Amino acid sequence: MTTVSRRTFLRTNAALATGLSVSAALPALSAKAWSSPVDRPLRATRADEWTQLFDRRSGWIGADGIYSVPLDGRDGLASATPGSRTAFIFSDTRIGTVDPDDLTYDQTGFVNNSSAVLTGDRPDPARATFVLGDTGAFGNGFWMNDGIAIGDTLYATGFAPDSDWNAARVDLIAVPIVDGTPDYTAVQRTENFGLLVRNSTYIVMFGVGIMPGTDGFVYVYGYRNTLLGGQKDLVVARVPRDRFADVTAWRYWSGTTWSTDITVSVRDSAVLHADVSTELSVTPIPRGRYAGKYLLVYLRNVNSTGLEYAVGSSPTGPFEAGVRFYNCPEPYIYESQTEGGTYCYNAKAHPSLSDDGRLLVSYNVNRLGSDPLTTEIYRPRFVWLDLEHLADQPAAPRATTDVAVARDWTADARRDAHLVLDLGRLRTISGYRIKHAGYAGSPAPSAWNTRDFTIEVAQRAAGPWRPVDTVTGNTENLTERRFTSPVLTRFVRITVHRPTQSDDTTARVLEFAAVADADSAPDLARYKPVLADAANSTAHSVTDPGEDVWVNASGHSTTWLSIDLGTDRTIGRYVVEHAGDPNLNTRDFVLQSSDNNKLWTTRDNVTGNTAAVSDRAVVPFTARYLRLLITRPVAPTVADKTTRIRAIAAYPPAT
Repeated sequence: MTTVSRRTFLRTNAALATGLSVSAALPALSAKAWSSPVDRPLRATRADEWTQLFDRRSGWIGADGIYSVPLDGRDGLASATPGSRTAFIFSDTRIGTVDPDDLTYDQTGFVNNSSAVLTGDRPDPARATFVLGDTGAFGNGFWMNDGIAIGDTLYATGFAPDSDWNAARVDLIAVPIVDGTPDYTAVQRTENFGLLVRNSTYIVMFGVGIMPGTDGFVYVYGYRNTLLGGQKDLVVARVPRDRFADVTAWRYWSGTTWSTDITVSVRDSAVLHADVSTELSVTPIPRGRYAGKYLLVYLRNVNSTGLEYAVGSSPTGPFEAGVRFYNCPEPYIYESQTEGGTYCYNAKAHPSLSDDGRLLVSYNVNRLGSDPLTTEIYRPRFVWLDLEHLADQPAAPRATTDVAVARDWTADARRDAHLVLDLGRLRTISGYRIKHAGYAGSPAPSAWNTRDFTIEVAQRAAGPWRPVDTVTGNTENLTERRFTSPVLTRFVRITVHRPTQSDDTTARVLEFAAVADADSAPDLARYKPVLADAANSTAHSVTDPGEDVWVNASGHSTTWLSIDLGTDRTIGRYVVEHAGDPNLNTRDFVLQSSDNNKLWTTRDNVTGNTAAVSDRAVVPFTARYLRLLITRPVAPTVADKTTRIRAIAAYPPAT
C-alpha cells in the first residue's frame, strides 16, 4: 500500500500546481517585494552529525515535520546542557526495518505523528529514545505543529485536514512532563481550540512556530494561506506564558495593535513576511552580526531549494528582505532516483541545541506523489548557520572547467585503492568533483558512496604525493570541493580508505574530475535542480551535460523544463543544445523567467529553428527561475512529436 505523506499534499500541492503553469495574478503583496539584495549571506555549512542522528535502521526510520522542544523551558541560543532533555515532534512517520546495504526499507507501520527524547546537547544516538505508539505519540489522524514546555506540561498544537488537505480544525495537545520526560500515555487534547480562520479567500492557522519572549509573552507564528495560488505569508499571535492553554487570553497582530479578534490576521497589514514555508522559526539573537535582532528562518515558496533568513527588529518585525543562505542539494542529487520528484520543505531553527555562535537549522526531504525508494529521502537534514561570519564567496558561482576526468572506476579497497588523473602537463587546479555510486540513483545504492578518502597531488608520476584534502564520514552522492588555495600539479590522486557505508570493500566512483577556474563567464544553470512537465529520469541532465538527452514523448501541445537558479541571477545570454538532427532539433520554443515559480515572463521567442545549438543574447533580466517552454518540438513533417534537449546553459550579461 502506498502511504504517501498526507501532510506532504497539504503543504505542497497548491504551490506545485501553480508552479507548473502560468497562474492567475497573486495578491498585491508579491514575492518580488521581498527578494534578497544581499550578495553574501551568513556562512552556512552542513551539520552532518545532526543529520546522522535520524539515519536509523529499525523502528522509527523516517518522518517529516521535525520540531525541538527543550523540556526545561529554556529555549535560548545554546541553552541545552549535557543533562538537558529535548523532545522532538514529528508528523507522518514510517516504521520498519532498513537494508543496511542499499537503504531500501520494509515498512511495517505508518502513523501521523511520533516523538523522540534526546538527553544532552549533542546528537548521541545512544541517548535518543523514539516514541511511536500504535496510533502515534499524540494520537492518529492529525499532524503536529510546534510545542513549548511550560512548568510540568508540554503543549503543542495539531491540526486535522479537510477533504482538500487544508486545515479543518486546530487542537491543543497537552502532555504531562513526569521526572523530566513527557508521559505520552496521558496525552490530553482540546479539540477546536480556536487558532484557525477559514473564508473563501484565506485560511490562517497559528502554531507553526513558537518563540518564548523575554516580556512574559509567548509569540506563536502562523501562516496566511491564499487559496488562489497557495502562497503562504507570515502572521503572529501572542499569549501570556502562564495562560497558554486559555484561548481567551490570546491576541492577534493586526499590523498596528494586538486584537482579540483572530480575523484581523487575514489583512495584508497583518503580514510580517511573504512567501514562507508552512513550518518555520523566529529566534532572538543575543550576539553576533545581528545582536538584539530576531531571525526568521524558513524555506522560500513552501517547497524549493532555498533556505532563507530574514532579520527583524522585534517579534512582529518589520522583517527585512529574505536572504538565501543555503541551497539544499537533494532535488538534484536524487532526481534520477525519483524521476524529478524529490523536494525540500519546512526549514526552521533549533536554538537550544545550537552552539554559541551558530544556529542549528533543519529542513525536510521528500518525494512527490509516491513513496521514497530509500530512507535517504524521507528524513530531516541539518545545516549550521554561522551568526558571526559571512559566506566566504559571493552568491554567484565561480566558473570552472574540467581539466581531467575519469569515469566508471571500481577497485578492491580492502587496502587503500588509488585512482590517478594525469593532467598532461603542470596545471593549476582549484578543486575537484566526485560523483559517487548513489549519484546514479536506483539501482546503484547510496550505501556504496565513498565514505573516507584523501585527495593527493604530485608533479611526477612516482611522487612524492602531497595530501591536499581529506574527507571522512561522507554519505552524500556528490562531492564538490575547492582547495583553500590553487594547486600546481600534473597528477591528482584519490586514495580510498573506506569505500562504502558498510563492510562492502569495493570502491565505486562514477566520475572523478580535477577542475580549474575558467576565464569565461560562469554557466549559472550548471548543476542546478530541474523540473519537467512529465516524470523523466534524465531531466537533470540538461544542467549536468553528458550523454543523456532529455526526452519527452508525452504528445502534449507544449512541454517545458524549469531550472531553479538558487537565488536571483542576472541573465544576458542562454544556450540550448538540441537533438543534433535538423528535423529533430527543437523548432519553436520560448524562454521565460519567474521570481516565485508561479508567474512567468517571456524573455525570448524562437520559431523555425533547425540548428543543433541555439546561442541567444537577450535583454538582461534578473530572476531566480528559468523555464524553456517548447511549443513545437520537431519539424512539421515529423510524425513523432517527441521533445529532445541535451543541455541548457545561462550566462550573465557580457561585460
